[in-house]
Amino acid sequence: MPDNPGGWVEVTDHCNLHCPGCYRTRTEGHRSLEEVKGDIEICKKATNCDSMAISGGEPLLYPHIVEVVEFIARNKMKPLLLTNGIELEGHLALELKRAGLAKFNFHVDSAQNRPGWEGKNEADLNELRQAYANFVWDLRGVQSGFNATISRLNLPYLPEIVAWARQNIHKVQHLSLIALRGLPIVDDITYLANSKIIDPRALPNSFTDVEEINISSDEMLGLLRNRFPEIRPCAYLNGTTAVETNKYLVFVNIGTPKANYGTVGSKTIELVQVFHHLFKGRYQAFPKKAKVGRKIFWLFLVDPEIKRCFVNFSKGVLKNPLRFFDAIYSQPVVFEQPLEIMDGFKNLCDGCINMMIYRGKLIQSCRLDEYRLFGGSVIPVKGRPTESTSLSE
Repeated sequence: MPDNPGGWVEVTDHCNLHCPGCYRTRTEGHRSLEEVKGDIEICKKATNCDSMAISGGEPLLYPHIVEVVEFIARNKMKPLLLTNGIELEGHLALELKRAGLAKFNFHVDSAQNRPGWEGKNEADLNELRQAYANFVWDLRGVQSGFNATISRLNLPYLPEIVAWARQNIHKVQHLSLIALRGLPIVDDITYLANSKIIDPRALPNSFTDVEEINISSDEMLGLLRNRFPEIRPCAYLNGTTAVETNKYLVFVNIGTPKANYGTVGSKTIELVQVFHHLFKGRYQAFPKKAKVGRKIFWLFLVDPEIKRCFVNFSKGVLKNPLRFFDAIYSQPVVFEQPLEIMDGFKNLCDGCINMMIYRGKLIQSCRLDEYRLFGGSVIPVKGRPTESTSLSE
């Protein structure tokens, strides 16, 4: 936790969309700029983070968003803006770029019921994703990433999202596929906060249909491998309770818009992080440039996956020698399996990379509303609690 690539700050709980699985309620509105700056400073000291995610609500609705980006950049972190993109326009984008924004991360999925996009599936929404990717590409100097919440309804379209991202490997520097998760409302689990029974239905991410919130990272990976069998994960975070679960599962594409050469192996990730920490003093959240070039193939000496990439690249060059001069990019794709209740226990991401500050203390960002609404983290207990029930996590 104290040597972590990612930090997180929430600037507002106002939003112009309602997304299933969102864990944020509208209770406070826009936070003061000084309070936001203070949390950023504490989070940097507490986590030694490389990037700071700016979230909400919808952060583009926040009146001081440019100042927040500038403050993060001035404190030598990479500002990452999590947005649905609806409020993004040319003048604001230029202001954010000048302030030092490193990356936009657009949340686009079919459950949002966006104005003008109602009833569209994920394959249809690739048109909207393309528009955002083109917009940021033309902006120059700022990266773009995308995330989508994956439910039982849009799970079959997951390969279409990844195929689109691979075709835009030069324009899309990140893709997160987040399994729909929430607190299950079931008869044999009682929820407590500050030693008191609470009604979990006060939280927006509570569900009575347990089947809807049990998609796993492994299930998403298995579906994707049916279409892209060459995919091999290279990094992960395990669960805090069920350590065998892949809460955060990463693979990194290597290729060009015309050809995918494979994925990197764990040795490459290990070397990149070790050397970045050696020379920069912290772990890397994401590289400043996604163009890795042919030099990455030298890692075939230690990474069998890079060797496969080099073989595929060489075959492509033999078929078309001009491919030797194509720019080569990397593109991380992440499967996320957020909070889940397993056998009456919380299963969180071990080593969470989205830690934030709440009233001076470090908490998981996905738990913020539990603190805001109930004054502490919500604890599941099997059955009805008694005096002998342990209330520790």
